[in-house]
Amino acid sequence: MLRTADTNGIQTRFSLTGPASAPVVVLSHGLAADLTMWHPQIEALSRSFTVIAYDIRGHGGSGATPGDYSLALLAHDVLALLDALDIDRAHYVGLSLGGMIGQQFGAAHGERLASLTLCATTSDAPKASWQARIVEARQIGVPPLVEATVDRWVTPAFKQAHPELMAQMRAMVLGTSLDGYLGCAAAIRDMTIAEGLSRIVAPTLVIAGAADTSTPLPVLERIAGSIRGAELQTIPDAAHMPTMERPDLCNPLLERFLLAHSRGQ
Repeated sequence: MLRTADTNGIQTRFSLTGPASAPVVVLSHGLAADLTMWHPQIEALSRSFTVIAYDIRGHGGSGATPGDYSLALLAHDVLALLDALDIDRAHYVGLSLGGMIGQQFGAAHGERLASLTLCATTSDAPKASWQARIVEARQIGVPPLVEATVDRWVTPAFKQAHPELMAQMRAMVLGTSLDGYLGCAAAIRDMTIAEGLSRIVAPTLVIAGAADTSTPLPVLERIAGSIRGAELQTIPDAAHMPTMERPDLCNPLLERFLLAHSRGQ
């Protein structure tokens, strides 16, 4: 069921599924995606958890604001959503941009986290290439970026074998507002979260796609090595969206980790 909430000056679209009394899991997607990318996880996790998937500012059904965003702003959006729903603590699962927001949230608002899962993400982006991407998007808009975006998300074999899912992925990109794309790309360009990883104290699971060229395994290894006690898992035959490409492997990992850190909640 899709809902909206007033959060930090925008309307945030989110879905809420699962038993109301269960531990809460928040799912945060990547740049140019939306909450529908989590459908393979929502069904599995809703058996044991209250699952909240939301659209990041400027994506899907959430409101956009003009100008550059920051990871601090996007993390505050998550905090505002939790507050709007009267949720004190939650598990957080973020992929790519969602993982960057999760790192920021874990360093700044760790007391609100039961655990943190970081999928196919980074803590340090090359400023020049992201500035070039911003300039390109400002000049041509979001639609011409569709194919290059989805090609980064999955392996060529998956793209050829799953045309219906590829159509869903293209629709997610097309559902991203230009303000949202530019604002979030600026947040990635300007991030400084690598220096804050040591402040993350929540139990942390790091997931890498073995075939991910956007955030390759050594990047995830550095993140896991910078967070005390973090667990690193690699998903074979998956690129930048392992949760969509290999839910058969990602879902059991997530369920095991989240259940292990839900005792006493």
